[in-house]
Amino acid sequence: LSAAGEKYVNEEIKKSLLRVKQVKEKMEKEEEKHKYLMEEVRHSGDKKRLARETEQKLEEAEQQCRDLTKSFFGECRPCLEDSCKAFFTSTCRRGYASFVFKVEDFFRKMASQVEATGMNSDKLKSGSAEIKEDETDVELLQADAAFTQLLSNISDLYNHSISLMTSLQHVLGPSLLEASASPDESDDSLLKSWGLDHILYSAFAFGKDVLQELSSTVEDVFEEIQEADEYFHHSNRESLSSFGQHPNGYLCRTLRRQASQCWQLQNLCETCGNNLIKECPQLQQLHSEMEEMHTLLNASRLQYDDRLQLVHRHTVDTQRWLGDTRHKYGWISWVANVSKAQSSIFRVIAVNLQQQLRTNDPEADSSVVVSILDSAPLTVSVPADLMVEDPAFVEYIADHALTLYKQQISGKCSS
Repeated sequence: LSAAGEKYVNEEIKKSLLRVKQVKEKMEKEEEKHKYLMEEVRHSGDKKRLARETEQKLEEAEQQCRDLTKSFFGECRPCLEDSCKAFFTSTCRRGYASFVFKVEDFFRKMASQVEATGMNSDKLKSGSAEIKEDETDVELLQADAAFTQLLSNISDLYNHSISLMTSLQHVLGPSLLEASASPDESDDSLLKSWGLDHILYSAFAFGKDVLQELSSTVEDVFEEIQEADEYFHHSNRESLSSFGQHPNGYLCRTLRRQASQCWQLQNLCETCGNNLIKECPQLQQLHSEMEEMHTLLNASRLQYDDRLQLVHRHTVDTQRWLGDTRHKYGWISWVANVSKAQSSIFRVIAVNLQQQLRTNDPEADSSVVVSILDSAPLTVSVPADLMVEDPAFVEYIADHALTLYKQQISGKCSS
């Protein structure tokens, strides 16, 4: 009975050792998935940082324009307003009262627009400030650390299984150790087995497109500023030359219609010498680009968060799967530590058939006491319909004894 039972237990150990090898191979694939997901998260983080840096540069340019607007208007307004009124008084013969009202109203509106520009900019900045970026994402670091621990756990289990195969090689046979050392050639391509070759290319192409989009957006901003600068230089020269070609009566008529034509007299004021349009041609365009970049930043944050959740989910799923695996095969580590000190793997200590004989009841169960490696005596109740001569008798004993032994190991490990 002991010899037959040991043979059964040896086969169960073999199955478990081979299963540990398969678990290790699967874990290697999960590690590749984890690396891929982590790389995608970092890639999304790079895009997010690029969008944020670009937004900050646009904010700085917008701030400079806003400061120039305030400074220019504050210095230029008094002289220009007085010069415009003086010109109208000395040149234009009628409509002075209504003109003065228009001029004052025009400059009041201009002042309001300058202040409104500042308020809008502050609002955009405050909106950007609400997006607080952590330099190190704690959740990502935790997921990566947890997965690293899983790799360490399965590596320990596999190393223990190799140790057990080596120590029991005379019992289990050399072929088992050779099978465990050889790689599994069933997968021609790891990426193809997941279908990730297409996904990797798509993710790379998508990231490249987004980076190009961000880069072109920045280039467009500064190209448009340069074009606007040249355009307004040209427009300003034309307006001044046309002003010199027309008689004063023409300007009087245009001033009566639009007080904004006072800007044509800015050459009369030294404080208006630095043309605002030259210094900051596209303030409104900067606002538009700021909003667009803010949208891109939000999109990149969403993509980053989505991919971070994939990493987290994959780690949790792997933890759950590996937890079940360790529950089933963790006993191998214990056996590896105690097997060298044991003279036998399975031994029948006593078979108690007296109950059947004493009661003359063929339905009464038998009891068998066995030990496995370093276990305390294990008592197994055998159904009465299994006879000692039946091979199923010892298989039943060995199977149930092995289950009891695993439970003992689990209790020792948990305590």
